[in-house]
Amino acid sequence: MSDLRSGRAGVKRIAAAVAMMLVLASAGAAAVAPAMAADEPINVALASGENAPAVEVSYVTGWNSAAALNNGNIGPTNTYTQMWGTWGAPGNPTQDIATYTWERPVTISSSKLYLWQNRITGDAGVMIPSAWKIEYRNSAGEWAPVTGAGLTYPLPVLDVAAPVSSLPAVEAKFDAVTTTAVRLVLDRVVFDGQRKATSVIEWQVWGVNAPVVDPEPEDPSGFIDSEHVAVRTQVGTAPALPSKMWVIGENGPLKYVDVQWGSVAASSYATAGSFTVVGQPAGYTGQTVEATVFVASTLSNVIDSVDYSVSITTPGVAPVLPDSVRATYSDGTVSSSVDVDWDAIPAASYAEADAIFDVEGDVPGFADGALATVFVVEPLDQAEPIVSIDFDSAPQGSGWYTTAPTATITAEETASPIASIEYSLDGQTWTPYTQPFAVSAQGEVTVSARATSEDDAVGEASETIKVDTIAPTTVINYVVIEGSTATVTLTPTDPEPGSGVTRTVWSDGPDSSPTGETNNMYATYEEPFSVQLTEEPRYVHVQAQDAAGNVEQHVTVELPTLTEQSLDLTPTATTRCVAGKVTLVVSVRNGEDFAADVVVKTPYGEKSVTAKAGATVSSAFSSRLVSVGPGSATVTASGDDRAYAGTAAWSAASCGAAQ
Repeated sequence: MSDLRSGRAGVKRIAAAVAMMLVLASAGAAAVAPAMAADEPINVALASGENAPAVEVSYVTGWNSAAALNNGNIGPTNTYTQMWGTWGAPGNPTQDIATYTWERPVTISSSKLYLWQNRITGDAGVMIPSAWKIEYRNSAGEWAPVTGAGLTYPLPVLDVAAPVSSLPAVEAKFDAVTTTAVRLVLDRVVFDGQRKATSVIEWQVWGVNAPVVDPEPEDPSGFIDSEHVAVRTQVGTAPALPSKMWVIGENGPLKYVDVQWGSVAASSYATAGSFTVVGQPAGYTGQTVEATVFVASTLSNVIDSVDYSVSITTPGVAPVLPDSVRATYSDGTVSSSVDVDWDAIPAASYAEADAIFDVEGDVPGFADGALATVFVVEPLDQAEPIVSIDFDSAPQGSGWYTTAPTATITAEETASPIASIEYSLDGQTWTPYTQPFAVSAQGEVTVSARATSEDDAVGEASETIKVDTIAPTTVINYVVIEGSTATVTLTPTDPEPGSGVTRTVWSDGPDSSPTGETNNMYATYEEPFSVQLTEEPRYVHVQAQDAAGNVEQHVTVELPTLTEQSLDLTPTATTRCVAGKVTLVVSVRNGEDFAADVVVKTPYGEKSVTAKAGATVSSAFSSRLVSVGPGSATVTASGDDRAYAGTAAWSAASCGAAQ
């Protein structure tokens, strides 16, 4: 039986069905021509290369750099910023992963790794991994291991008698593959019951840039949806892929075409699981299809569910429904070749456009049967320009752009030539589009575009992205306790509407350089901490990171040297508005029974005052600004052969809009 439902209310469902099919059709991966064998291999991962990849990592420590992976520096180094490191990764993962993604395909056949470690040479927080491997993104968009008859993944050997941190290079050679993405997987070693972080100075990938193939013009006769082929087989048995499958053109109806499937390696069905096979349907050059093969030790005959079917036709044309349906069995395997017997369809059901009706079908062994919805649509004759928005790069793994992406808008002519293209970043103010533009607005940004044809038809598109190009900042405050220790408080902030601070790390030591090897290892800041003062200067180094991946430049403060006894002074900082501008007031309470000479230093000036015994002295500093960010004043003092050093912090303040 069929249930006839017609009328304008069905138009949205028709549009949704067509859109869904377009998405499914676009999911197929286009074949890429192999690179010419005569090309000399190069390091295609090099950041300075013509087809330099984007770099993503599973985690990077604040004082290390993911960009170091492909900067070309392979020499021995102990400079933390010249290597990718994972010390302190949340959850102490079992693996560390780095990914290269190219805009244009590359054909690769080897990879070289320059590792760094500090066992024996340091505190053994970073060690040689227990294993490593290379994976590439295949035509189905899935990660697959590289292969080769002689493929091995050697590891450097640490000479415990003469240990070094920068290790000799190791290399893996494999059968050439053409891809747009490759990833390095490092298995962390377990040492003394702890998983140890890894560090890489340089990761090279050798091959050639695949030739650029100009795309063929879009074929209006291409299909917009195709059968979601699924095949079941037992372990050790080659799958029987269908020789035909159905496709649907933009106006329908459904039809069956021959399909040529790619070869299937015996290893693919040697164990239980699933894998995909790419196929080429006859008559559709440039469009590919996929089949999912489910492998199980034994196959169930009990059907749990049957997928919903959809078809499209035009007025007066009898709809064609698939000869079989896609069913899921009780063992989790799926087959698209399950027989179905559909009910007869009255001609009145598809006589008019905008009609939507359901057709029931009988499925042997499954009492609930099958259901197909048919959309009756006018032949597609789009008047509105087809508008698209593309960005010059992908966001970081966090989902945020940390550099302003460049947006390119394209408008495809349909029934009439394009008259104008405009864009908006707020949905209200529209700007003529003449060339690609940088999206520098911060936070969640919606880029809208519209194109108007000469016959006044308007096509629209929009894309929402997240942009945070500003690193967080950290204010360091400290108070000296009895002249021997300093209590340090950190206040990290990320400007709104940023992604927010996710981690702040700190280190202290005698070296004024944030990467000095005599300093203590960096630790994650959770609460105020104490630093033991010494007779020589001691430094605190701080760095914050936000959710987008922006990393603050190191902030360093020099602590005072050890004194026998510190003055009992308490500094505070407040803000107030004077004549519409922010004024900073630093007050110092003297708890001693004698006067102290006090020096107050701020970004807005410096003053020397005398704090009388038991009294409070205040100094005002005009910022000459309508608003100021958070900060701190440095307070030093002396009296009765004793000294004091400390800081006083203030919060961000505003006195209203600028005049």
